[in-house]
Amino acid sequence: MSVQQEQVTELIELVESVPPKQLEASVAEREGGLDAALTLVFELLVSEFNPAKAAGQKGVFQFDIASTEGQKLHYVHVENGACRTDKGRHESPDITIGIKFPDMMAMGVGKLPGAKAFLTGKLKLRGSPLMGTKLGEWFDHPEV
Repeated sequence: MSVQQEQVTELIELVESVPPKQLEASVAEREGGLDAALTLVFELLVSEFNPAKAAGQKGVFQFDIASTEGQKLHYVHVENGACRTDKGRHESPDITIGIKFPDMMAMGVGKLPGAKAFLTGKLKLRGSPLMGTKLGEWFDHPEV
Protein backbone atom coordinates (compact mmCIF):
# COMPACT_ATOMS: atom_id res chain seq x y z
CA MET A 1 0.00 0.00 0.00
CA SER A 2 1.39 3.40 -0.98
CA VAL A 3 1.70 6.28 1.46
CA GLN A 4 -1.18 8.05 -0.31
CA GLN A 5 -3.39 4.94 -0.05
CA GLU A 6 -2.58 4.69 3.66
CA GLN A 7 -3.46 8.37 4.15
CA VAL A 8 -6.75 7.91 2.27
CA THR A 9 -7.57 4.84 4.38
CA GLU A 10 -6.83 6.79 7.57
CA LEU A 11 -9.00 9.68 6.36
CA ILE A 12 -11.89 7.32 5.56
CA GLU A 13 -11.61 5.77 9.03
CA LEU A 14 -11.61 9.25 10.58
CA VAL A 15 -14.70 10.32 8.60
CA GLU A 16 -16.48 7.11 9.61
CA SER A 17 -15.57 7.24 13.30
CA VAL A 18 -15.63 10.93 14.26
CA PRO A 19 -18.92 12.87 14.47
CA PRO A 20 -19.15 15.63 11.80
CA LYS A 21 -19.09 18.41 14.42
CA GLN A 22 -15.73 17.13 15.71
CA LEU A 23 -14.23 16.06 12.37
CA GLU A 24 -12.62 19.37 11.49
CA ALA A 25 -10.81 19.59 14.85
CA SER A 26 -9.63 15.97 14.52
CA VAL A 27 -8.30 16.57 11.00
CA ALA A 28 -6.62 19.81 12.12
CA GLU A 29 -4.58 17.79 14.64
CA ARG A 30 -3.19 15.51 11.91
CA GLU A 31 0.09 16.24 10.15
CA GLY A 32 -0.53 19.01 7.60
CA GLY A 33 -3.95 19.78 9.06
CA LEU A 34 -6.94 20.76 6.95
CA ASP A 35 -4.89 21.75 3.90
CA ALA A 36 -3.14 18.37 3.69
CA ALA A 37 -6.46 16.54 4.02
CA LEU A 38 -8.07 18.65 1.29
CA THR A 39 -5.08 18.16 -1.00
CA LEU A 40 -5.42 14.40 -0.51
CA VAL A 41 -9.16 14.49 -1.26
CA PHE A 42 -8.64 16.47 -4.47
CA GLU A 43 -5.77 14.19 -5.59
CA LEU A 44 -8.13 11.26 -5.00
CA LEU A 45 -10.80 12.94 -7.12
CA VAL A 46 -8.34 13.52 -9.96
CA SER A 47 -7.31 9.84 -9.78
CA GLU A 48 -10.98 8.88 -10.32
CA PHE A 49 -11.26 10.94 -13.54
CA ASN A 50 -12.38 8.89 -16.54
CA PRO A 51 -11.24 10.62 -19.78
CA ALA A 52 -13.52 8.47 -21.94
CA LYS A 53 -16.60 9.78 -20.12
CA ALA A 54 -15.53 13.40 -20.61
CA ALA A 55 -14.42 13.00 -24.23
CA GLY A 56 -14.59 16.30 -26.10
CA GLN A 57 -15.90 18.19 -23.07
CA LYS A 58 -14.33 20.61 -20.64
CA GLY A 59 -15.19 22.35 -17.43
CA VAL A 60 -13.93 23.97 -14.26
CA PHE A 61 -15.37 23.07 -10.87
CA GLN A 62 -14.60 25.64 -8.17
CA PHE A 63 -14.89 24.43 -4.57
CA ASP A 64 -15.42 26.99 -1.79
CA ILE A 65 -14.99 25.02 1.42
CA ALA A 66 -16.07 26.67 4.67
CA SER A 67 -13.82 25.89 7.64
CA THR A 68 -12.99 27.39 11.00
CA GLU A 69 -9.74 28.57 9.38
CA GLY A 70 -11.73 30.49 6.76
CA GLN A 71 -12.57 29.64 3.16
CA LYS A 72 -10.46 26.91 1.58
CA LEU A 73 -10.42 27.24 -2.21
CA HIS A 74 -9.67 24.44 -4.66
CA TYR A 75 -10.64 23.83 -8.24
CA VAL A 76 -10.73 20.92 -10.64
CA HIS A 77 -10.08 21.65 -14.32
CA VAL A 78 -11.04 19.16 -17.04
CA GLU A 79 -9.94 19.77 -20.63
CA ASN A 80 -8.58 17.75 -23.57
CA GLY A 81 -9.04 14.45 -21.74
CA ALA A 82 -6.97 15.58 -18.76
CA CYS A 83 -7.90 16.51 -15.21
CA ARG A 84 -5.89 18.59 -12.79
CA THR A 85 -6.50 20.31 -9.49
CA ASP A 86 -5.01 23.28 -7.72
CA LYS A 87 -5.56 25.49 -4.70
CA GLY A 88 -7.06 28.93 -5.05
CA ARG A 89 -9.78 30.55 -7.10
CA HIS A 90 -10.00 29.86 -10.83
CA GLU A 91 -10.62 32.97 -12.93
CA SER A 92 -13.62 31.51 -14.81
CA PRO A 93 -15.25 28.47 -13.19
CA ASP A 94 -18.28 26.88 -14.86
CA ILE A 95 -19.73 26.04 -11.47
CA THR A 96 -18.94 26.96 -7.89
CA ILE A 97 -19.65 24.40 -5.19
CA GLY A 98 -20.08 25.71 -1.66
CA ILE A 99 -19.69 23.10 1.07
CA LYS A 100 -18.61 22.84 4.71
CA PHE A 101 -15.34 21.11 5.53
CA PRO A 102 -16.82 17.98 7.25
CA ASP A 103 -19.22 17.43 4.33
CA MET A 104 -16.37 17.86 1.81
CA MET A 105 -14.37 15.21 3.66
CA ALA A 106 -17.33 12.80 3.65
CA MET A 107 -18.05 13.47 -0.02
CA GLY A 108 -14.37 13.29 -0.94
CA VAL A 109 -13.86 9.82 0.53
CA GLY A 110 -17.10 8.48 -0.95
CA LYS A 111 -19.22 8.50 2.21
CA LEU A 112 -21.62 11.25 1.06
CA PRO A 113 -22.94 11.12 -2.52
CA GLY A 114 -22.94 14.54 -4.21
CA ALA A 115 -26.63 14.31 -5.14
CA LYS A 116 -27.57 13.56 -1.53
CA ALA A 117 -25.39 16.45 -0.31
CA PHE A 118 -27.19 18.78 -2.73
CA LEU A 119 -30.69 17.53 -1.89
CA THR A 120 -30.07 17.85 1.86
CA GLY A 121 -28.69 21.39 1.54
CA LYS A 122 -25.11 20.45 2.44
CA LEU A 123 -23.86 21.52 -0.98
CA LYS A 124 -24.75 24.81 -2.71
CA LEU A 125 -24.25 25.33 -6.44
CA ARG A 126 -23.69 28.59 -8.33
CA GLY A 127 -23.29 28.59 -12.09
CA SER A 128 -24.26 25.95 -14.62
CA PRO A 129 -26.53 23.30 -13.02
CA LEU A 130 -25.61 20.95 -15.88
CA MET A 131 -21.95 21.12 -14.84
CA GLY A 132 -22.94 19.93 -11.39
CA THR A 133 -24.00 16.60 -12.87
CA LYS A 134 -20.63 16.19 -14.62
CA LEU A 135 -18.85 15.44 -11.34
CA GLY A 136 -20.94 12.29 -11.16
CA GLU A 137 -20.57 11.48 -14.86
CA TRP A 138 -16.87 12.14 -15.53
CA PHE A 139 -15.47 10.53 -12.40
CA ASP A 140 -15.57 6.87 -11.35
CA HIS A 141 -16.39 7.16 -7.68
CA PRO A 142 -16.23 4.00 -5.62
CA GLU A 143 -19.61 2.74 -4.47
CA VAL A 144 -20.73 4.23 -1.15
